Order: sequence, then structure tokens, then C-alpha cells
Amino acid sequence: MELTECQIVWQFANEAFKGVGGFLDGRYIERYPRESDEKYQERQRIAHYVNLFAPKVHRYVGYIFKNTPTRSGSNAIIKKIFDDCDNRGDTIDVFMSNFAKMAKVRGCALLLVDAPRSAGDAFGKQMKGRNFPYFVAIEPERVLRYKMDYFGRFEFIAYSDIVDNSTLENENRQEIIKYFDKTEWRIYDTNYNLLESGSHDLGVCPVLLFSESGEFPTLGEFTQIAFLAKRHYNLLSELDEILRSETFPVLTLNADNPTDVEIKLATDNAIAYQSGMQRPEFIAPPSAPAEVYLQKIKDVEAQIDKIAYDISTNQSQESGIALDLKFQGLNASLSNFALRLEDLENRAFEVVCRYLGIEDDVIVNYPSNFSIVDVQKEIEILSEMKQLVDVPTYFRLKAAQIISNDLNTIDPEDFAKIEAEIEDGLKS
Repeated sequence: MELTECQIVWQFANEAFKGVGGFLDGRYIERYPRESDEKYQERQRIAHYVNLFAPKVHRYVGYIFKNTPTRSGSNAIIKKIFDDCDNRGDTIDVFMSNFAKMAKVRGCALLLVDAPRSAGDAFGKQMKGRNFPYFVAIEPERVLRYKMDYFGRFEFIAYSDIVDNSTLENENRQEIIKYFDKTEWRIYDTNYNLLESGSHDLGVCPVLLFSESGEFPTLGEFTQIAFLAKRHYNLLSELDEILRSETFPVLTLNADNPTDVEIKLATDNAIAYQSGMQRPEFIAPPSAPAEVYLQKIKDVEAQIDKIAYDISTNQSQESGIALDLKFQGLNASLSNFALRLEDLENRAFEVVCRYLGIEDDVIVNYPSNFSIVDVQKEIEILSEMKQLVDVPTYFRLKAAQIISNDLNTIDPEDFAKIEAEIEDGLKS
């Protein structure tokens, strides 16, 4: 099946995030007009991809999981899933953090809540053999066909997958198609010949959508960084070409008949000239072309910083109001993303409870108020206010806010002690 435009962009963004594909083998290096095959292939070979995308995504998702989401559930199996949610030993925090990165790169991602065929066994067997539901992350570029209802939930979905039955002696990887709807699951080969099927009778499709915008298909606010990453990749390659082929000094030697002059130069010898002759010298090409490229590279990096809400790189050049607006943009984006993750996880555990045939008592809460600020700037504001007016209540609340932002993982009991010490300090 031919990929849609969104799927092509999702794949491209994933390559930029992981530094693979055309960013690894040089396919994304653009060829100059009239560049020879040999020179182009050599430029591809030595091109180096500086991955600016992945650190931005890790940093962004790190804000969300810096304060661990809270989860509650009385069922013993639910608690086991908190500790191992993907049948690979990953806790729910580890899994959801990785899922969030995948979703942030693309703008959307899919979560399958699957279960072993023996998930309906007795409780003891379930606990002993880990025969209970688990989570699977699905890249949206693998989706082949789907239908959504009026409320944005999948009625059915089919996506590509690989079954690895390889042994030490033989490699055996089979491409398959997995299908889920509200009552059953099926497995097909790539020609849609049915291989296996069964019922789950959940009443809902166990493949759930996460989307930054709430739509599917869609692209995310960070996805455009992939295109800037490709431009940055090419600018660095072009700058390297200038430095290698143009910005080096050339020796000049005055001679009435240049063909009579034989010069042998190396790092371990010297050139002699007679008294009265014009002294040999080096001439160097202008640095302007390289400087233009350096500025353009900085411009692309600044664009990436702006899209990724990375304020740390340019605080010294911006006014307080401009920085405040950027911090507000970052906080609003984080709040939206965290609330959508919270909604997804609550829906996922609703499906888990349907598999287990138990009452849904799972409650998941993600942090929604991030209040990320420039701590140093807030300290300066507090200091200036003390010189203007004596308002103890303001000073107490402002100091507590600054400390809360500086130590945002602090235990509530320790923070209460700090608040008491602030109160005592203002009284003394």
C-alpha cells in the first residue's frame, strides 16, 4: 500500500530523531548542480549529522516526567501492570516516557492494549505466568487501513507488523498485517490471506489514538524540526566543502618566467630566494563565504530552538516580556501534551479492566501546572521589589514560588519546612 504524505513525513521525522536512514548514509545530502558523481559520493561519505532534534524531544518530555504521574488502583493485577506494562519489564513511567517521545516527534501515535490468549485464566495462573494485558506502541506510519467513528475512536484498524521466528541456524522474519475492531482480532499475510483470528468481545477497539491536535492523521509542532535538521545537515556539508577546497593559503613566488621555476614544498623543508628578489608569500581567499554559511547555520539552529521552546540558548539577547511569552508558550504546550497523555492512559486502563472483567477503579493524574520560569530573573524581581515596598505576604509567596520552581521535585513535607523557615525569616 502506498504511503500517504503524513506517513512519509512521520518516517522522515523518525529518521531525523534517531539519526538513521538518509541522515546516516548521506542520502539526504543534496547534490550541487554539475557536481560530479565522484565528488558527490565523497561528500556523502564524509557528511556528519549533528542531531539537534533528539535532545529537544528528550528535554521536552523530561519536563513532563520530572514530576512522576500518580496512579491508583486496588486490583493486584493492575498494580503488576504498573510495574511491568509492556511484558518486557518496563514500568508504566518508562513506557509512557518513550511513547511520549515517539508521539512528540510525529504529533500522534497509537497504543494497543493487547492480552495473551490465556488472559481469562484463574487469578493464580495470571499472576504466575504474566497472563494479563500489556501495552504496545505503534508508529502511525505502519497503519494500512482504518475507520473512525464520530467521536474519534477507531472502529477498526489494520497495520503492518513483523513476526520474528528466527533461530541460530535460520533467519525467519515474516511480514504480517494485524487487524483489530470492537469484537475481534485477525492476522493476515501481506496479501490479506487470513492466517489466524479470534474474539476479544471488549466492545471497543483496543487500539487507542494519541494526538496532539485530537485529529488523525496529523503532524505535531515538533515535526517540522526534521526539515530544519536536514537543512542544517546540508549546510554543514557545504561549509565543510568550502573549508576543504577553498579556504586554504596558496604560495606565490615572483618569477620572470614561471615555467623555469621548480618548487618542492613539504612540512620539513623550505624555499630559498636570492637577495633582491621579491619575497615569496602566501595569499588566502576571503573568509566571507564561510562566514555566510556560519551565520546561516546559526539561523537554522535558532529556528529549531524557537520551535522546541528552548529558551536557554538566547535569554541574554531577549527582553523580559519576550522571554515571559516564550515561557508561557512552553508551559501551555506542556500542559496540553500532559493532559492528552493522562487521557490516553486512563482510556488504556479502561480497556485493561474490560479484558480482566473487573470494575474500572484506576485513576491516573499527570502534572498539568508546570510553571517553568527563569529562576534568576524571578530572584532579581524579588530583590527589586524589596527596595520598593515592604509587603511581607508578597515576599513570602514569591520566595516560595521561586523555591518551588528551583526544586520542583522536592518532597511536600520538606517544602512545608521551607515555607515555615521563610515565614520565620520574615518575622526576624
